[in-house]
Order: sequence, then C-alpha cells, then structure tokens
Amino acid sequence: MRRLSLKWHSMAFYSILLSVVTVFVLNVPQAFTYAREKKAFPLIRVGDNFPDLELVSPREKKYRDYLGLPDKEVFRLNDIKAEVLIVEFLNKYCYHCQQQAYLMNRLYKEIKKDPELKDRVKMLGIGVGNNWIQLVNFRREKRIPFPLIPDQDFLAFEGIGYPGGTPFTLITKKEGDVFVVKDTHLGMIEDRMVYLEKVRKILTNAEVASSKTTYKSAYESLDPGITEEELKAMIIERLKGRGLTTQEITPLSLKEVPRVFMIKFKKEGNLDVWFAALGSEGKVCDVCHDIHFIYVFDRQGVVQDFIPIHVTKFGNKPFEEADVEKTRKALVGKNLTKPIQYNPDTDAVSAASMTSALIFKGLKQGTRIFEALKKEGYTQ
Repeated sequence: MRRLSLKWHSMAFYSILLSVVTVFVLNVPQAFTYAREKKAFPLIRVGDNFPDLELVSPREKKYRDYLGLPDKEVFRLNDIKAEVLIVEFLNKYCYHCQQQAYLMNRLYKEIKKDPELKDRVKMLGIGVGNNWIQLVNFRREKRIPFPLIPDQDFLAFEGIGYPGGTPFTLITKKEGDVFVVKDTHLGMIEDRMVYLEKVRKILTNAEVASSKTTYKSAYESLDPGITEEELKAMIIERLKGRGLTTQEITPLSLKEVPRVFMIKFKKEGNLDVWFAALGSEGKVCDVCHDIHFIYVFDRQGVVQDFIPIHVTKFGNKPFEEADVEKTRKALVGKNLTKPIQYNPDTDAVSAASMTSALIFKGLKQGTRIFEALKKEGYTQ
C-alpha cells in the first residue's frame, strides 16, 4: 500500500508540475515573427543552373565585347561567351567588398595574362542595391577592370535566393547552353592564387573542395526580436507624441502578406483609421545586421510615419534621432499605390546608404499589403 501511495503522490506531483509549466509557457510573451512570402527562386547552391534572369547590359561597349554580348540594353547570363564565368555579387558600401576589390583586380590580371585562361574565363560584378553612378564611382576608386552592372532593385540577388550578405562569389561553368554553379563563397576570398587554382580545376572538370557553403537565405528567418505587445506599445507611444490617442490596435489576417495592424485613433475628437506594417529586410553586407522597422499608412495608402525597431549604419551603430527624422521625411507622403523610387542623393542617411536602400525596398512590400487590404474592404 505504501508503494502504491508513493506512486500516486508522484503522479499527482508531476501532473501539477506539468499544469504549472503549461500555464507558464502559454503566458510567456511570444516573439513577433516576420513571415516573408515564399520566393520564386530558392537559395542557389553548387550544382544548380544559374537562374535565367534578365540583367542590365554594361553601358560601355568594351565591356559588352569582353563578355561577348550584343549591343542591347538587357541580357541573360547564359548569353555570355565564356567557358567559366566568375560572378561577384557586391555592394559599393560593403566593407568586405571594398577590401576584396584589390584581390579581384589581381585575379582578373592573372587570368588575362594566362594564354590558357584569358579567352575562356570571364568575370562579372553585380552591384546589389547600387545604381550606375555608384558603380562608376566604385570602379574609379578601386580601379576595377572587369564589367560591373547594377542590381538596384535587388532583383538579381533575390533571383539567387538572397544569400546572407556580400561579397558573394560564384564560379560557374558552361554546360551546353547554361552556366552551372561549381563553387560558392560568402565573404572575403583569402588567397587569390588558391582561388585561381580552383578556377583552373573547374575549367578542366577536375573535382574541387567546396568553399564556404554554410550560408542561408535572409528570408529563412527575419526575426525583429519583438513581441506583438511591444510592437503595439511602440505604435501607441509614437502616435501619442504626435497628439493622437490610440483607441485600439487589431492584428489583421491577410493572405500571403506580412502581418499588418489596423489602428483606430482619435484626433481632435474625431475617430480615424490607419494601418501599420512591419518591414524586415535581410542584410546586404556579410558583417552587417538585418533591419526591422514599422511603417504607418492611411486608408488611401499614403505613408504617415516611420518607427525604427532595429536600423543601423556603418559599424552597426543604431540610427540617431537625426537619422530617424531624415528617413521619416523621405518616406512620409509616399503613396503605396504608386511606384516608390529610392534616390541615394536625397534619401540616404549618412554612413547608412545600404540601410536606407533596404528601408525603401521594405516599403515596396506595402504595395502588396495595401492591395490585400483593399481586396478585404479595409481601404478606399
């Protein structure tokens, strides 16, 4: 009887303990996660065909001739006349891309002076989030001898699955009519001669050891590290500072778009409705951080406010208030129903050009959100 009694007490104890733990877990604030919609292109890996993306042709004829391209405004990677093609995804403001420029220049020269390589191996740089002017300046600063083309709207970078940073360098080999990825490398290449030897092996179909392949897509986990209640509190506090009294903030369930909230507030006694969405974008530089922010817009799709959660500039330093205000000024008044263009000359925060570009990129998600709200009858 005593043994049964002990067993019963043990079972009762663990039952009570399980109940306590369950209640505790269910009441712990849950992180507000950002669910990005599935992308059309998976993260590129060794063995994959390079995606059939439409790219902007080099402006200078000498670079089109180097790649064997016709005099057209756009091209596809498979149009390039080469047996092996080295593709470097870079950004003018990425510290490691700036450091790697010297190595890539030397690599180009090594290939050019080698009679076995010069007509068979080509190089191409793609400036993620950069425009033509930025790349021209980058070429002059770093004396880059091979073609650079812009990917201002991140379409090419998204097309390869948006790996977690630049520089991201691929060695591809023409097999039939397509370039197949033979090697990928995230971050700086440490030894150009070792890398060149890898190129030689790929050219002759010899096996090569893989470079850094532990990279992930930025879309796999964009976590702002904030709970839903904390997010609501940030919105309420910001609107309060503008003299607006929040009555209610309600999360809305919309298909295939990031989470959005409906805000009911009073201004001078009148009730009105705005919406708030979380903007989350993956980093471009391999040593930078992802960015997270809130943007608020009205029922006509006009942006009314910008609230930073985690936005940084050079050295991963948080935005100062002046930086926030500059960004806010650049965004407020933009209409989500119209094309939103980023102008680095006027919109960029000093020492935060990449972050500014990513904020505008994130804001473009608002177009899809607004259309979903309109479809559900929330907007005009």
